[in-house]
Amino acid sequence: MVLPTGLGKTIIAILVAQTRLAKTHQGKIVVLAPTRPLVIQHYNAFRNHFTNYTCSHLTGQIPASKREAVWRESTFIFATPQVIANDIEASRYTLNDVQLLVFDEAHRCVKDYDYTRLALAYQRVAESPLILGLTASPGGQRARIQEICENLFIKQVETRTEHDEDVKPYIQSVSTDWVRVPLPNSYREISKLLRAVYEEKLGKMRAMNLIPNMPIVPKKILLDLRQQLVARLRQSRSGYIFAALTLQAQSISILHAIELLETQGVENLRSYFTRMSESPKRTVKSLLKDERVQRAMTLTASLNENHPKLTAISKLVSEEISTNPTDRIIIFTQYRDTVDQIVAKLQAEGHRPVRFVGQATRDDSSKGLKQDEQVEILRQFGSGVYNILVTTSIGEEGLHVPDVDHVIFYEAVPSEVRTIQRRGRTGRTRIGKVTVFIAENTVDEAYYWSSLKKERQMQSILTRVRARGIKAVKKKTTLLDYT
Repeated sequence: MVLPTGLGKTIIAILVAQTRLAKTHQGKIVVLAPTRPLVIQHYNAFRNHFTNYTCSHLTGQIPASKREAVWRESTFIFATPQVIANDIEASRYTLNDVQLLVFDEAHRCVKDYDYTRLALAYQRVAESPLILGLTASPGGQRARIQEICENLFIKQVETRTEHDEDVKPYIQSVSTDWVRVPLPNSYREISKLLRAVYEEKLGKMRAMNLIPNMPIVPKKILLDLRQQLVARLRQSRSGYIFAALTLQAQSISILHAIELLETQGVENLRSYFTRMSESPKRTVKSLLKDERVQRAMTLTASLNENHPKLTAISKLVSEEISTNPTDRIIIFTQYRDTVDQIVAKLQAEGHRPVRFVGQATRDDSSKGLKQDEQVEILRQFGSGVYNILVTTSIGEEGLHVPDVDHVIFYEAVPSEVRTIQRRGRTGRTRIGKVTVFIAENTVDEAYYWSSLKKERQMQSILTRVRARGIKAVKKKTTLLDYT
């Protein structure tokens, strides 16, 4: 089921579960979601409808021995896929009596994500398996949508957009504004130095026939190139391959530095340069010897100038809150450093922002939030303790925060999935507003147009799937029929 955010995918899952139980009168309903806050959200929604059944949520915080008992005694189970996958591998229970398996945020079901393993395990052991996948954004590539359908054994796709007649009456309008912000000359001087290095690396890779001869090389081509080179390295450990890998790695490093400067600011770039200086990798050490990189690092260290987006967002928020004091705002950005900067800026001006990020990781020195803390912050935001939620990608998927009036993108993102997810946080129960901040003549602009193009492609693909259906093939999965 592909349905715009806020139009009732959870209700559809509840209705399917009700119908399934009425038919079988036995077995379990399992609802999977990628994060614990989303699991808790589903648990509360279903529990309100199925008061005569035992509903439980399973997390890694519950000891394994107790999880087995919870599974045995419950009709409805809500969990992250990692917990269920680990328990099945440990033979604590099986999926054989599961009457319905719901995969929320089904666009996650690609490659080796746990959704894929669980769908296969379910198909193998369940007597009468039924899978329901829910998403607002499966992606803009035919191959990706096909992979999701294969991995979830999908036989039918239902999709609606805001333009469908049966959906229109329930859609709240969402206006979108784009705010183009010019970069200061000091930023452009640093960018010019870094781009000269970047173009030189690309030129060498073109001469080695590693990348196509195109004026703008998408980042994905550079990322895919590494996989190709590593595969070739297993066959031949030639100097050519090692030189190619060095160029590829250095190109990605410089491109990331450019993106941080142009879309986030010198403070983020300064932190990145510090990490590069501490890196033991020879490719990084070699890159830092370049005089242009050294000059860029010196200029960055000397600057104490915030990115103009920070000032522009602060002004926008102040104007909105002064006009509509009860409004709730979500600000999305890709980096935790930027989250901290935005929160500090808004707090200094007397607003009530709150930081909402994921859990800490091994490679992340910034302070993450435990899942219980995430749940509590969402509760406080919903109740009005805070009126501005400043978040990374953790806030993009599925979380139901009622009556968000304004969603602000600190930067454009190249992913149509993430763009749709971000935008879907507003316009649920009343008219919403989206503002995208774009640094002029930077990767921001390229990313914005890229996501827009991919979203249009996604709608076109889904329209064809909806009209022509899915054709089963003679294998363990199914394929979409586009012919």
